[in-house]
Amino acid sequence: MAEYPLLDADSHVSEPLNLWQERLPAKYRDKAPRMLKEHEGKPGAWWLIEEGREPHNVILGFGANKTLEELQQFLKGFSYAGAHRGGWDPAQRVKDMDQDGVTGDVLYTTLGFRMFWIRDAGFQRACFQVYNDWLAEFCSYSPRCLKGLGLISLYDPKQAAEDLEECAKKGLAGGLIWASPPDELPFYSEVYNSFWKAAQELRMPLSLHEFAGFERIYWESTAEKRTVANAVASHEVETTFATFILSGILERFPRLRIISAELNCGWLAYFLHRMDRAFDSRGVRLQGSPFPTKLTMRPSEYFRRQLYATFIDDPYGLAHRHEIGVDNLLWSSDFPHSATFWPHSREKIAKDFHGIGEEDKRKILCENVAKLYGFEVDS
Repeated sequence: MAEYPLLDADSHVSEPLNLWQERLPAKYRDKAPRMLKEHEGKPGAWWLIEEGREPHNVILGFGANKTLEELQQFLKGFSYAGAHRGGWDPAQRVKDMDQDGVTGDVLYTTLGFRMFWIRDAGFQRACFQVYNDWLAEFCSYSPRCLKGLGLISLYDPKQAAEDLEECAKKGLAGGLIWASPPDELPFYSEVYNSFWKAAQELRMPLSLHEFAGFERIYWESTAEKRTVANAVASHEVETTFATFILSGILERFPRLRIISAELNCGWLAYFLHRMDRAFDSRGVRLQGSPFPTKLTMRPSEYFRRQLYATFIDDPYGLAHRHEIGVDNLLWSSDFPHSATFWPHSREKIAKDFHGIGEEDKRKILCENVAKLYGFEVDS
């Protein structure tokens, strides 16, 4: 592989377990999110976001490079002593990146995803502000190679626009929003316009990550539903991407950038084909009805102008990269979560990208991420 920086579009931090208990405003500390080592007699890393909800076992968020046997032992006595220090220590994180041959990381939360399900708007925003302050501190260790994404509460989109601006001022490189909104606040609603405008003007890409949407609550409700969802079910970002395109959001805000994170990319080949086919055959009904904004391009053209997808391990997506759009694909490692190939990402990439031309490699592994998040890349 030619020598150019390897940029990771979706890796993660591991927030200190006492972060919210120590930093939330006093009125919220009694109900601060917390980790339980056991739930209903089962050991694990049970993350409780708010009273009245079932905790979720998030052990896989700390399982990088662990065998199944090691993960089972880790499960029995979970503590950060057995997790990768690079999740919460930026100095170690840079060393971990060097070991894997990675020059820059786009950093997502680990414990914050399910906080998007919180219904108390004030409590959610307070939790997000605590995280954003901590993440900015983390990234300040090496702002050239650590690009953090703030958590943005959208219950009040006008306030969210201000919060996104604060994230930019703190040095964060983008925002994470709910992957699917609550029914009473559909993304096509005009109440979001001030937020889309702010994201566009601030040049802050917005991410839709697995686990961070309200639709996901249904799939998390039982082990049976979760198993089906993980194996074969379509995901919420398909609907969200379609909404952004067909409701005219991308037409009205042509510099808005949206990323599908950790849902791989092969699904996009058929998704775009289906969208274009519907548009071509029923274009009159799709251009301005039932939404007021008339579409001036085909759905796939909006996608290639403004939408992106990260992937970890998706040979089908790579094989169909030209149908999707090479400029819209972003490689990711998922470190320090269990899906990662760390510290062997370079070997995995060499295998997966065998037979793919250098221009496509450079875009997917480096240039696309650099343009989105402002990494400095030597030509």
